[in-house]
Amino acid sequence: MNVIRHRESGVVLAEIAGDSLAGADLARAILAYANLNGADGRGANLRHADLCNADLRGARFDHATLTGADATLSESAGSVFAGALLDDARMQALNKAHRGVVAMDFRGADMTRVTLKNSNLSGSNFANAILRRADLTRCDLSGADLSGAELTDASLLAANLSGARLSYASLVGATLTGANLEGATLNGADLTLATLNGVRVAGADFTDTLWSKTSLARAVGIESASGLDCLRFGDPSAIDVHTLRESLAALPIELLEQCGLRESDIPALRARFSA
Repeated sequence: MNVIRHRESGVVLAEIAGDSLAGADLARAILAYANLNGADGRGANLRHADLCNADLRGARFDHATLTGADATLSESAGSVFAGALLDDARMQALNKAHRGVVAMDFRGADMTRVTLKNSNLSGSNFANAILRRADLTRCDLSGADLSGAELTDASLLAANLSGARLSYASLVGATLTGANLEGATLNGADLTLATLNGVRVAGADFTDTLWSKTSLARAVGIESASGLDCLRFGDPSAIDVHTLRESLAALPIELLEQCGLRESDIPALRARFSA
């Protein structure tokens, strides 16, 4: 018999037959404040379960079903959700008290419409995860691996993506307003319809990214970004006057023309901005 207890009071919250939670049916279970530190929940059914404030550190939920589950304010550093179903799950403010890298594993997970805003997800692995329409507002994703992730229409508003790997990720329609992309690797990423307003991009690598109806405004540090001379283009994109004023000399002709400028416009603009 596997007994799940309250992490603070020790009160029994649930009793599960067997030695672990692996494969257990815990749909709609009330496990708020549960002590699941190091638990084996691989393949478990936790659909619409309440895991708020639970201790999930080091727990394994590989290929588990957490559709619509609520793990708000849980501690989950080192936990594994690889291949799990997390669609419509609420996982806000994860690891808020944790200082440093949390290294969670979401590889290949279906996280469609998941809410992760205000979470510490530093150093976590989202490679090939589906994060379509996910809410990652103000998340710490520094050093995270989002290679090949599906982030179409995702909100990365004010997210910290410094040093993150976004190679070949789909950021179609993604909102990156106010995001920190310093030192991030975006080679091969799709930035179609993405909003890059107020972004910090010093040291970011944009090699082979696709720009199509992409919006770039008030970008900081773009003069030290790399790969801007190796972009792919679709439909015309947009760039604001502030970014032009600060970084015109560093922007390649091809990008400027993609944003509606003619090569003959550039000398006049340089003269205007240096006056």
